[in-house]
Amino acid sequence: SNSRSSGGNNIGILTHRAFDLCYNVAEMKGDWGEFTRLVKVTPRYFLRNDSSMHTFEVKQAGQPDETATRVPPGGVIPFYWSDSRFPELVAVRPFGDIDYKWSGGFDIATINSIPLRVRSKQALNRSALSSVKAVTELRPRSSGVNISLTEEDFYGNGALFQIENLSPFQIWVVQDGILANPAPHSYNRGTTSESSIAPFKSPEVDGDLIEPNTKRVFALDVPYRQGKYVGRKAASLSELFRTRVSLAPLSTRIGIERMKVVCLTNIGETVRLNPSKLPALSDKKDKLNDVRVLGVISTDGPTHVLQFRLITKDQPSIVPSVDSSTTEAKHSTSDESESGVLRQMVLRAAHATLIKRDGNELPTETQARRDAFYNSMGGTKRAVDLYSDIRISFKASFDGFIVSLVDSAPSEIAVLSLKRIDIAANWTTLRTTDASVILSVEWLQIDNHIPNAPFPVAVCPESGNGESANGSGEDPLLMLGLLFAPQHQTGFICLRSVTVAPRNLAVAVDLAFIVRLQRLFSGFQASFSSKLDCDVASGLLKHYLTPPDLSKASLLEAGRYGKGSVNMYFEGLTILPFNVNLSVAPARVLSPAQALLEGAETAAIHTAVRRGDVLFADGSLGVKVGRKNRTPIAVVRGVLKSIVVDALLRCNGASLNLGGVVLRNHVSNGQQLKTYLAAHYLSALRTNVPALLGSLSAFGNPAGLIKGLGDGVSDFVTEPAKGLKRSVEELDPVHVVDGVARGTGSLARHTVGGIADSASMLTETFSKNLAVLALDRRYAQKRDMARRELQDDFTFVEGVESGVANLIQGVVEGVTGVVRAPLRGAERSGVKGFAKGVGKGLLGLLVKPLVGLTDAATDVMIGVKGSVDGGKVQGGVHGVQQTRPRRALYGNYKKISEYSFADAAAATLLLRTHAAGEPYLDHFDMNDRVVLISTQHIVMLGPAGQELLHVHFREVQSIDLVPSRGENLVQWSVSIGLVGTIIENKRWQLIACGEDRSVGETLVEKIERGRALFESQLLDP
Repeated sequence: SNSRSSGGNNIGILTHRAFDLCYNVAEMKGDWGEFTRLVKVTPRYFLRNDSSMHTFEVKQAGQPDETATRVPPGGVIPFYWSDSRFPELVAVRPFGDIDYKWSGGFDIATINSIPLRVRSKQALNRSALSSVKAVTELRPRSSGVNISLTEEDFYGNGALFQIENLSPFQIWVVQDGILANPAPHSYNRGTTSESSIAPFKSPEVDGDLIEPNTKRVFALDVPYRQGKYVGRKAASLSELFRTRVSLAPLSTRIGIERMKVVCLTNIGETVRLNPSKLPALSDKKDKLNDVRVLGVISTDGPTHVLQFRLITKDQPSIVPSVDSSTTEAKHSTSDESESGVLRQMVLRAAHATLIKRDGNELPTETQARRDAFYNSMGGTKRAVDLYSDIRISFKASFDGFIVSLVDSAPSEIAVLSLKRIDIAANWTTLRTTDASVILSVEWLQIDNHIPNAPFPVAVCPESGNGESANGSGEDPLLMLGLLFAPQHQTGFICLRSVTVAPRNLAVAVDLAFIVRLQRLFSGFQASFSSKLDCDVASGLLKHYLTPPDLSKASLLEAGRYGKGSVNMYFEGLTILPFNVNLSVAPARVLSPAQALLEGAETAAIHTAVRRGDVLFADGSLGVKVGRKNRTPIAVVRGVLKSIVVDALLRCNGASLNLGGVVLRNHVSNGQQLKTYLAAHYLSALRTNVPALLGSLSAFGNPAGLIKGLGDGVSDFVTEPAKGLKRSVEELDPVHVVDGVARGTGSLARHTVGGIADSASMLTETFSKNLAVLALDRRYAQKRDMARRELQDDFTFVEGVESGVANLIQGVVEGVTGVVRAPLRGAERSGVKGFAKGVGKGLLGLLVKPLVGLTDAATDVMIGVKGSVDGGKVQGGVHGVQQTRPRRALYGNYKKISEYSFADAAAATLLLRTHAAGEPYLDHFDMNDRVVLISTQHIVMLGPAGQELLHVHFREVQSIDLVPSRGENLVQWSVSIGLVGTIIENKRWQLIACGEDRSVGETLVEKIERGRALFESQLLDP
C-alpha cells in the first residue's frame, strides 16, 4: 500500500514536498514470528546507479538544480518529490567534468525500460555520454518501484535502440514532435572538423547526424508527452518512438519536405528515402531515380535496430524528362541555403552510389529486408575455428517420475507423478548457431493422500470422456519449445522463440490439503533459512533469538532488488490458452484412529478448517488452531463463519478460461517476467468470477446445469443428423432411429439428471448448515462420516432406502439427544452444564429430524441422477485412480523407508481393524490370509477381510513353531501362548502355515520383532 505525507524542514514551516511511502505487514522469521508482526515502511521509489563509472544527478522535472540528488556508482538512495504541485516526472543527467543538459522528464510509475537522451553543452563532444537507460520495476510484495540507471554505448552496442547507416549518404534522425517550434541554437562555425560534420544548427533542430557506414545509439529527448486534449491519456511508447528521418537536415526546406516517419518499436516496418530529390543531385536525377535508401527495423538481441542501406527498385519506373533549368530554378532557394561542405558530401555519396549501381551491386528491397533479419541476433562477432565448434545433440526419454511429499508429522500428504517425459536438445560448444530444447510431458498427476480426502486425485489433465490415467490417445499435458539465439555480446540470454502449449487441467482440492501443502513448503523454506547453533558440550540444538535488522542499510536492500539479475530477450514468447476445471470441497472430519496417526497438531488443523477458522496473512493461507467459543456472541459468530466458509468452499466443475500470452521483442529478467505472468493470470481469474459463483454448490451449480442442458439440446439435434447421414451413406434406416434415440436419451439425461443434481446440492447444503446449527459436534462428525461412506452412483431404489434410514436416524438422534445432552453437560460442568445440555437437547429435537429429512431428499435426488446417468463415468478427476496407495510409515517414530506397495496396502487394511490408530510395523502374506503386525497387536484377516485373530502383545507369553502330523505330511503352525487370558477357552492361538517350514519361521521372526519392540517401549516409554 502507499501513503503520502508532506513535511517541512522546520517546525511550523510547511513546504510542498511529497513523500511517497510503502508499507508491508509480514510475519517475522524465526521465533519472533509466533507473536510478532513486522510493519516495514520504505520509500516508494528507490534510485539505483548500476553504472560503474558515472555519477548521476536526479531531480523532479521543472525544479531548480539545487533540489537534485546525486547517485554515485553502485549507490542506492530513496527519491521524494520536491514539489507536489509539479508533474511527477524525473529528469536525469550525468555529473562530472563535462557539463550536461537535463534529460526530458519521464514517468517513474510506469513499469518499462526507456532510453533518455542526455546532451552535452559542448558541440558534439564524442567523449560525452549521450544516452542513459532507465529501467523501472516493481519490488516484490509491495507497490514500491526501483529505478535503475545505467549508461548506454555511444554506438548503440547493447542499447535499447540503435541507428545503423550502411549507405554512403548522411542521414538525420530525431524524435517526432519536438521540432514544431525550433529555437535557433547555432554552433560556432569555424574551420574545425566539427564544422564538417554538422555545418548547420544544433541536433535539437537539425536532428542527430548518422554518418555513412556508422551506427549510433538512439534515445528520447521527450520521454513523456501528455495528451493535447482534455481526457486524453499520455502518449504510449509506440507514439514516443515515432522518429523522423531524412537525407537532409530537418531544419531545412528539403529536409522537411522529404522527411519520413517510422516507429522504432514496430519490428519489420520499413521507410524509403529518395536521394534523387536532393537539390545537389538535380542533374543526376534520372540516373538515381531507381535508387532508394531503405530503412528496416530489425532486432539484434535486446536492441531494436533501424538499419539503412542502398537498394535498387525491383521495377524501375520510367520518368519523363524534365527541363533542368526548371528544376534548378525550383530548388534555387534550397541550394542557396545549403552549405558547400554538405553539397560535396552529397555528391561523393551519389558518385559511390552510381558505381555500385552500374556494377549491379545494389540489392533489391526483398534481399535487403532478408539480410537485415538474417543477420539479427547473430551473436558475438569473433573468429571461430569451425572444426572446434562441435555440434551436440541430446535425447532422453523417461517412463516417469514419482515424488512423495512427507510433512513433519511425518505423514505422506501428496504424491506427484510424471509419465512419459521426452527431452531433445541441440547446440554447439561455442554457441555460434541457434540452440533448441524441446520438452514433452504426457501426463501429470497429484494425488491427495490426506485421510478422508473428498477428492483422491487433486490435479490431472482434463479428459471429457473419463479415460484412465494412461494418457493414451490424448495430447501431451505440456509441450515446451525453446530456441536460443547464439551467444550475444551484451550477455543477454536471447531467445528467438518460446512456445508453451499446456493442456486443459482438472483441479479438485479441499482447504485442508491446501493448508498442509503450504505448511510443508513453508517448512522447506524455513529449514534452509533458519540459523542453528549446535552446542557440542551439551548436545543441544539452540535457536538464535536474533532481533530483526531494522537499520537503514537493511531498508536500502529493497532498492538493490533486481541488481545482478540475468536479463533475457524474447523475440517471441507464446503461451497458449487453456482451461481449468475447478472443484472445491470442504475438508472432511478425521476418525479418532486417523487423528491419532496424523498427530495432534495435524488433527487440530483439520478441526480448525472445518470450523471455518481461516486466516489470510502475508499472501498465504492459514488456520487459527485451538479457538474456543466462550460467549454466546462467539458461538453465533462461529456458526455463521462455518456456514459461510462451507458455502464458499463447495464448488463443482467451474470452468476457468485462462487466456494466452503473446510477447514480441520483449526485454525482461526472471522476476519481471514472473510479475507480468502473475498479473496476467490474476486478471484472467477476475474475469472468471461469475463462472466461479455460478458453480457454487450452495446455489445448486446453475452454471453446470445450464451447460448440461446445452449439451443435451446439442445432442438432441446433432445425433439424429449424424444417424441420417450414415443411413444415407449405407442405405440403412436403423442408424436414423439410433441417432434419434441417442439424442433423446442425452436430452433426458442432461435435463432430469442435471435438475436432480442441482436439487441434491441445495438440499445437501441446507442439511449441512442445519447440522451446524444443532451445536452438537459429535452428531455433526458422525453424520459427516456416514455421508462419506455413501456412494454417489446408487440407483433410485437405493436412494429411497438410504433416505428412509436417514430420516429415522434423524428422529432417533433428536429424541435421544433430549436425554443424553443434559447428562453429558452435568458430567462436565454440573448444574450449569446441565442447563446448557437441556438447551442443546431441545434444539436438537427440533433440528435433527429436519436434518434427517433433508438428507433423505438429498439421497433420493442422487438416486434419480444415478438411475438416469446409468453409471456413466464423469470427466475430470472423478474417473482417474490414484497412482499408488499411501506410503506406510514404520513404528512409533514413523520411520520412512523405501516404498513398498504391499506394506502400503497392509497399512491401509490395518486402519479397518481393532488395531486402527496404532503405528504400522510389518505384515506377512499367506495367500488366503494376511497377518498384520502393529506396535501393539497381531491381527490376522481372512479372504473376505474378516478378523480371524486379534491378540495384544501384552497377552503374549511365548511364540513357537510347532509341527502336526497329518496324512503322510507334516503341517507347521505358529503357536502363540497367552498370559492369564483365555480366548475361546484356549490359552494359546494357532496360525496354520502349511507344509513349508520356512513360512512359519518367517512369521515367527516378524512377530518376535514386534514383541521385542513392544517390550522396549514398556522399559523406555
